Amino acid sequence: MSQAAKPLSEGDIAACNVIPAFETSLRFGATEDELASQLGWRRQVLLEPDACVSGASTYKHMELMFEKPRYAEFVVEAVRAYDAKSLGVVGLACKTMPNVGVAMACHARFQRLTNRTATYQTVLAATGLHLREQRDDPRLGSQLISDYTMLVAVRLLSLLSDAPIPVLAMYSRRARMPARERALYEETLGAAVTTGATFAELILEPAVSTLGVRKADAEMECYFRGVLERALPMPDDAPKLLTSVRAVIRAHLQQGAPTLGSVAQALGLGERTLQRRLQGFGLGFQELLDGTRKALAEGYMKQPELTLAEVAYLLGFAEQASFFRAVRRWHGMTPQAYRTRNAAP
Repeated sequence: MSQAAKPLSEGDIAACNVIPAFETSLRFGATEDELASQLGWRRQVLLEPDACVSGASTYKHMELMFEKPRYAEFVVEAVRAYDAKSLGVVGLACKTMPNVGVAMACHARFQRLTNRTATYQTVLAATGLHLREQRDDPRLGSQLISDYTMLVAVRLLSLLSDAPIPVLAMYSRRARMPARERALYEETLGAAVTTGATFAELILEPAVSTLGVRKADAEMECYFRGVLERALPMPDDAPKLLTSVRAVIRAHLQQGAPTLGSVAQALGLGERTLQRRLQGFGLGFQELLDGTRKALAEGYMKQPELTLAEVAYLLGFAEQASFFRAVRRWHGMTPQAYRTRNAAP
């Protein structure tokens, strides 16, 4: 896009997101005339700086390719054509993050600047690191895109870390998947694919979140975050709601990490209502909790009169070791190293 992180004014998806699929489909049976007449995709237009396409056209593209021979091979080859710039400014921002977990959170928060057809959430659970997609359109093309997106996610994460990404499982929204296609996806992922899920989801080894990003750059990260935050459109009531959620989190931290339910109750909202409204802003509750803790931690650690154990308590960590791991995830160093580096002169 000609202006960094310019929110989409027309269409749902920045054209850079679909160029790998466009180019690959030409090698698997589609023609430029066919893509132009059926989808409105023309190479010259797609390559323009501010070009974007509709979500409906991406679904139709997948349906078109699904009817051609070797659909599964087309998907795998298209996925291999992706790199960070395929996600526009959001993908480039992810390349500057300190580790994969932070990069995934960055994508989940800002991806709607270049793609408004779905929302994403990362959740660290006992079963692994979950990457979940929410996409409401029920048509086949939408379901095909969901599978495609999961494979693209693994590809991009492996490029960020320059290391194989250990996948535990993939879940598909489709009721059925041809055996050849399933086998090829499972071979690509090194994990089983389960159909009939409510939403598309990847489950990764928890250690993935700690993998370093090979081109991490703290200065560029700060720059990109500023650009993306300024570009992110918010509903009129977003500042009030988000400020209220953060205030409740701060007030409850000394009793331990608050839950979505306890915060919703404090605000007089239903748990699912609060979750839905946060998702409307491209945010998850855990992301807000983590961000609030991070901001408070940075202030507390600059106060020499507070011990690190006291800081951990004030942030609601049940164990000091959990606080140490969080600081390593946020800043790539121990709390003591952060305190030494940022000590007041």
